[in-house]
Amino acid sequence: MADQKEQRRRLELKPVERRTFLRYSLIGSVSAGLGGFALASLGFLWPRPGDELAGEVDLGDAMELYEEIEDERTPIRIPEGGISIVTWDPSDESAMTLYGQDHAIIDEAEGLGLMALNSQDCPHLGCGVPWCQSSQWFECPCHGSRYNRYGEWTGGPAPRGLDRYVSFVEDGRFVANLSEELTGPARTANVLEQSPEGPSCVDA
Repeated sequence: MADQKEQRRRLELKPVERRTFLRYSLIGSVSAGLGGFALASLGFLWPRPGDELAGEVDLGDAMELYEEIEDERTPIRIPEGGISIVTWDPSDESAMTLYGQDHAIIDEAEGLGLMALNSQDCPHLGCGVPWCQSSQWFECPCHGSRYNRYGEWTGGPAPRGLDRYVSFVEDGRFVANLSEELTGPARTANVLEQSPEGPSCVDA
């Protein structure tokens, strides 16, 4: 008896009209689109990793940072600021001419200097640019742009080298001004002339 009632009920169901189907499809599509837009808009309320620091930031004892980078042969990454701290040589005349005005100098005569590179945003399309220990270069995993230890462009589609921040040494402390971002050096800048020192971490 129950089976007969169920069968009768199914036979009594009216097919969905084309107009009703299209109306509900339109409402669903618009709702999904608006929902996605709302979620994307909410994303702007939270800082990206690397946006937590601002202004002049004390990043530590300058000499200790320099020695750690040289000993480990690895930049020091500051995730909160999207920064990679690298060493540079202010005793090199070309490097001093190009970078001396805006980057930290610990001891010019001894060739001790530090830079704060923005390794969070590849100048090509904004991907993070990790350090490749084997090649001793920064290598973008998204589209293959590469940068040497100074953040100078060495290959790939990026229009320039890595952007960086004004930095200086004050009372022995390395300070980066995250409010003063500098456009990376032109593609033609190759003060370091550093070839890859081993295998690449990113396929070309």
